[in-house]
Amino acid sequence: MQRRNFLKITAGLGVAAFAAACSKQETAPSEQAATSAASSSAAEQHQRVIALNTGQLDNLLMLRILPVGAAKAKNLGVVPDYIRNRFGSDFDLDSIADCGLRANPDLETIASLKPTLICANLRTDEAILEQLKAIAPVVTGEGGGENWKQDLLTIAEAVGKKDSAETLLAEYESNAKAWGEGLSSKPTVSFLRSKDDQFQLYGVNSMAGSVAADAGLPRPANQKQIKKAGQDISAEQLSEADADWIFYGVNAGAADPSQAATWQSLKAVQANQAVSVDYESWYMNASLLSATIILQGLKDNIK
Repeated sequence: MQRRNFLKITAGLGVAAFAAACSKQETAPSEQAATSAASSSAAEQHQRVIALNTGQLDNLLMLRILPVGAAKAKNLGVVPDYIRNRFGSDFDLDSIADCGLRANPDLETIASLKPTLICANLRTDEAILEQLKAIAPVVTGEGGGENWKQDLLTIAEAVGKKDSAETLLAEYESNAKAWGEGLSSKPTVSFLRSKDDQFQLYGVNSMAGSVAADAGLPRPANQKQIKKAGQDISAEQLSEADADWIFYGVNAGAADPSQAATWQSLKAVQANQAVSVDYESWYMNASLLSATIILQGLKDNIK
């Protein structure tokens, strides 16, 4: 069951593997001290935050905090284009250090950045979490697209910006609801992305699925049955992605559904209502910025 209102900021004692890397740092504070430090000094300009998981970089920038480091998704860059487009004129995004992959962050680089707070999530390997706690206090969200709203508030509380996050979230939700209620009819929508040589169909428990729900847009019956965020399908199963509208994203070098033999048989394609969207913002990150981009994409196409 999904846990709500979860905030966990922890710190541990240094471990042998990081004795050298952390020799110039003070011993990590106790859990109580870590919580106090993360909440009371969060708004200070000198705070050094590292974002290691999906949506955290976006969310910190939305809260006007420039992380000193960030991890990246496999085969993607540290700062995606959609983030550069939104924040490139506001922050020196090139100053953000590359902290390796989300699934396997570069712990030596992280330690060298002397962070005051590390943002991770509960899906991070426990052994990695323990090593991160040896470097600095760690705040953990739930992770996953279905938890993006609570994770935004969790990170915001840790950096002393919860009020700002609540205001931004309320504005987004009001915008989505008002637009959805203003539609004369509500078409079904489907969300599809490339996944190596196959595809993944996103259900209601996904980032894009949550935006559709916020706008009151219905999903095809079969997609309501998807238990996780997404379900893998082959090119021969693309009929399962059919709806009044299909929004699909393709990663560089991966399979493109529009090139599949079965693509032209889909009613959305025949109605010219299959829309290619940005892969990273729609399907690789779960943040308020992603939600805003997805909502705008829906608005731009569904009238």
